[in-house]
Parts: sequence; C-alpha cells; structure tokens
Amino acid sequence: MRKHVAALSLSLCIAACGGQEPTSQASPSGEEVADRLKNAADQSAPKAKEVLENAADEAREHPSLAPVDDPNSFAQEAMKKAGEAEASASHAARKQ
Repeated sequence: MRKHVAALSLSLCIAACGGQEPTSQASPSGEEVADRLKNAADQSAPKAKEVLENAADEAREHPSLAPVDDPNSFAQEAMKKAGEAEASASHAARKQ
C-alpha cells in the first residue's frame, strides 16, 4: 500500500512540475524550472519535498539547468531523486 502512495506522490509531483507549459517553443528559464519544482515540493511528502526544494534552489542559482522536456534534464532527475527519497523513507518506516 505504501508503495502505491509513494508512486502516487511521484505522479502528482511530475504532473505539478510539467503542468504549466510555456506559451512559446522556447525552453523555460531556470526561474520557471525552480518555480515548477517548488510547486511540486509544496505538494510532496517530507523527504521528496526536501529534495525538490533543494533542486529549486539549485535551478535558481544555475539557470542553464533548463530545459525540462529532456528525459535526462535536471528537473526530471530531481523528480526521480525525490521519488526515490520518499520511497526509501517509506520503506525505512515500514521496517520500524
């Protein structure tokens, strides 16, 4: 059951991160990427939230980390790491 909750949380994060499409074909700026990651963090469980907030800060500091549409982009990697962090936390909580 908790595995499904973690998967659902990750799905919501991904949707939040990619939900605001730019109106032009240009890639989003580092600030836009940071805003999307922060939005996803605000909807995430604690461990995932921490990862996403750190990624948002990094995106603001390094605007060249955009675009988000590449599967190996900074934002996509941040989302994967957030999901892994939350899944790991859920797994550790079950063992206690």
